[in-house]
Amino acid sequence: MRIWKATFAQLLSLIFLLVLAAFPLVLFSGNSGEIVFNVSGVFAIIKVFFIGLFSGDSYYFTQGDRSVFIFTVIVDSFADSFYYLIIAGISVLALTFLLGIWFWKVNERFFGKVISLLGILPDFILILLLQLFVTIVYKNFGIKLAKVASFDSNDTAVLLPIITLIIIPLLYAVKALNEKTKDVLTQDYILTAIAKGVKKKDIYLYHVTANVTPYLKADLHKILAIMISNLFIVEYIFNLNGITALFFQTQAYFGYQYNLVIFCLVALFLLYGAVFFLLYMLIIFMERILKYD
Repeated sequence: MRIWKATFAQLLSLIFLLVLAAFPLVLFSGNSGEIVFNVSGVFAIIKVFFIGLFSGDSYYFTQGDRSVFIFTVIVDSFADSFYYLIIAGISVLALTFLLGIWFWKVNERFFGKVISLLGILPDFILILLLQLFVTIVYKNFGIKLAKVASFDSNDTAVLLPIITLIIIPLLYAVKALNEKTKDVLTQDYILTAIAKGVKKKDIYLYHVTANVTPYLKADLHKILAIMISNLFIVEYIFNLNGITALFFQTQAYFGYQYNLVIFCLVALFLLYGAVFFLLYMLIIFMERILKYD
């Protein structure tokens, strides 16, 4: 039953994407200034797209005077976005375990204030501050801490984009797990373990972490959603060759192309699913290791 529900939900999501992507082509201003929405045009665009899937036309998009096979560029863009997201995701999980569970008291006193301060900054402001900091250090001390932007495919920025992707989801995850850690530490089985003289390290490692980790697993959708939304800004400002850059920049330079938009949106769904699956499996792996019988 769950499989059928999941399949139906994905089908509805696909239909929603097909309709939504057609809006820029059928929604326009009339002669009298009114908003005109061509409903029949939506179905006509979708029909042409599906016909093109069989004829092969939908697999090509234009860049100026040339026609480009979509999968020659979208695969590389997908790989770039996946690279940044999976590294940032693993870093968020590792730091959340450290700051949200094992060192939650230290985090509350010191690190929490710093992370909270960074968390109130908009993404683009945070990126500009990081770039400015790197530039000032380089000018004054001659030390190049990181690349401030990508100038070509062989000279891409790595450290600053990953840091930007980490900060906001880390703030959310650490705050959520801090509260859960406090609750778990007041439970009877923890107090019993303390009374029996169980080492503090073992209590945190096998009891607290094992019982807090399921909450992190439940919040993984929210954490990854924050990272995906940040990815749009990060790839644009750092000039990265990812899915969101292909999605926006190609449309800006060469005009809106419905088939490319659909493939990019589907790629984003697959990107979300792939990263979520790997991070979820990593959490389950940690749970198996920390399980205390």
